[in-house]
Amino acid sequence: MHDLLICNGTVVSPESSEQLDVAVDGEGIAAVGPTGSLGSEAKKVIDASGCLVIPGGIDPHVHYAMNFEHILTTEGPEYTFAAVHGGNTSVIVFVFEEPAQGLMDAIADRKAEFEGNMAVDWGLHAILTKTFSFDVVEEIGQAIRDGIPTIKTMMTYGYMTDDGQRYGAMLETAEHGGMSVVHAEDDAIANWLTAKYLREGKNHGAYICEVRGPIVEEAAIRRAMFLAEKSGSPLYVLHMAAGSGVEALAEGRARGLPFYGETLLAYLSWTQDDLWSEDPVEVNDKVYPNRGALFNNYPTPKFAEDRETCWQAITDGRLQVVATDHALVSLRDRFETMSTTIDNMQAGQAAVELRLPVLYHAGVNGGRFSVNRWVELISTNPAKIMGLWPQKGQIAVGSDADIAVFDPNKEWTVAWQDLHMSEKYSCWDGWELRGKPRDTILRGSVLVENEQYVGSKTGGRFVPRTLLKEVVEGNFAVTSVATEAPVGAIS
Repeated sequence: MHDLLICNGTVVSPESSEQLDVAVDGEGIAAVGPTGSLGSEAKKVIDASGCLVIPGGIDPHVHYAMNFEHILTTEGPEYTFAAVHGGNTSVIVFVFEEPAQGLMDAIADRKAEFEGNMAVDWGLHAILTKTFSFDVVEEIGQAIRDGIPTIKTMMTYGYMTDDGQRYGAMLETAEHGGMSVVHAEDDAIANWLTAKYLREGKNHGAYICEVRGPIVEEAAIRRAMFLAEKSGSPLYVLHMAAGSGVEALAEGRARGLPFYGETLLAYLSWTQDDLWSEDPVEVNDKVYPNRGALFNNYPTPKFAEDRETCWQAITDGRLQVVATDHALVSLRDRFETMSTTIDNMQAGQAAVELRLPVLYHAGVNGGRFSVNRWVELISTNPAKIMGLWPQKGQIAVGSDADIAVFDPNKEWTVAWQDLHMSEKYSCWDGWELRGKPRDTILRGSVLVENEQYVGSKTGGRFVPRTLLKEVVEGNFAVTSVATEAPVGAIS
C-alpha cells in the first residue's frame, strides 16, 4: 500500500495535461498512471477531482531575514509557511558576503539561521558586495562545490561592486561551473537623473520610475552581458522590468549565449500609473498616506509598454521565469524609517503566497498562455535553470514528491486578512481571482490540505544545487506551447 495517493486530477507538465493518478512512498514519487490504474487505497488518499496536479512552485528569488544596510529587516523564516499556502515547496534565498566576513563564513551563518526554521526546502544564492577581496573570489569555487552555484553582484546601491570586481567574480564562477547573477541597474545614470529631478522639485515617489527608467536597466544589462560573454560565464538577470532590457537579453540568447532572465509578479501587475496613488493605507487605526508607494520595487516598475513586453516575453520564451523578489517590511519602516520621495523610498512586496494564483488568473484565464506554460514558468524552468532538476520541478517517478493541488475554478478576492505573511497589507488587496492552491505536499508530507495548514512549519531542508550542462552551455530551451495572447493590462 502506498503512503499517499492523489487521484482523479489532471497532472500538468510543460508538455502535457493528462488525467493521471500519482502515488507517493516516503519522500518520493513512486508511480504515475492513468486514473484508477494505481488502485484506490493508500495510507492517505487525496481526491483531486476537478483540480490541477502540478509540481510544487519554486520561487528562485525571495528575501527572508534580510537586513538592508542595517536600517530595516524583512520578515523571517518563520513566515515561510505562507509560501506553502501559495503552492510553493522550494525557494532560493540570499546570503550577503560583506567585507568584514568571508564568503564561506557568511554561508555557514546563513545556514545556521535557516536550518530547522523553514517550512519549505531552500537553496542559497551568494551575493558578493562592495570591495570584496581576492580571498573572497577564491572562495567561489568552494561555494559552488557545496551546492551554491549562483553568484550575484550588485550594479547599484550601497552593496555595489565595480565592473573590474564583477569581471573577476565572473571568471572564477565560470571556471567552477557556476552562473553569474546580477541586479542590473546603472548606478551613475540613476544617481544623475535623481539629482536632476530633485533640483527641479520633482520628488514625488512615482518619479522613481523615470529616474530609474528603462535606460537604467538596459545600460546595466548590456554591461553585464558583455562581461559574462568575455568571462565565459552563464548569466541570470534578476527582476527585469524594462522592455528594452528584455530585448537586449534576447539578443544575447539569439546568439546562443547562456543568458537567462526573470520578471516579477509586481512588474506584470502595475506600472508608474499605480505609484501616483495617494489613497491612504489604514491598519489598526494607523493611517499612512500615499498607497502608491507600496507598489515600488528595485528595479522600479516601468510603463504600460514595458509591462506588455514582459507579458509577451514570458509567453514566447524570451524570459524564462516569473519570481517575486518577496521582501516584506513593515508599513512603519516603509513610511517612517524610509519615506515616499524618490531619494529615500523603500521597496518590495509580500508576494510569495500570491505568485501562482495571480499568474494563473491573469495568464491562463486571461488567454495569454497555456496552463502548461504556467507550470513551466513557476516550477519547471526555475528547477532546471537553478540546478534543482530532476529532483524537483516535475511529477515523475523518482523525483521528490513536491506537489500542489490547484483548484482552477475557485473564485476569491485577495484580502490581507486571509493571507499568512507577517504584515497587515497586500498590494493585491481587492483583486478578484479565479484559481487557488488547495493542497501542498513537500517530499510526501501534506502541509496544506483544503487550504488549512496541517503539517510541519520547520521541516524544510537545504538543497544543494548543480547546474545542468545544457544551462551552462546555453542549450536550454522552453518546451511548452503558448496560446495567442490578447493585448491589454490586467486588473
